[in-house]
Amino acid sequence: MSKHGRVLVAMSGGIDSTVTAMMMHEEGYEVVGITMKTWDYANSGGSHKETG
Repeated sequence: MSKHGRVLVAMSGGIDSTVTAMMMHEEGYEVVGITMKTWDYANSGGSHKETG
C-alpha cells in the first residue's frame, strides 16, 4: 500500500512526465502512468507507404 494514495500521471513520452512520475513515486504515491493513442498509424500511410 502506498503512503499517500494512488495518482494517475499522463505520460507523453517526454522527460517532464517521466520526472513527474518519478518524483511522485519518491514522495510515496502509487503512480499509474497512462497514455492515449491519438492517431491510427497503421492507416495513415506514413512510413509504410509503397512508392513506385
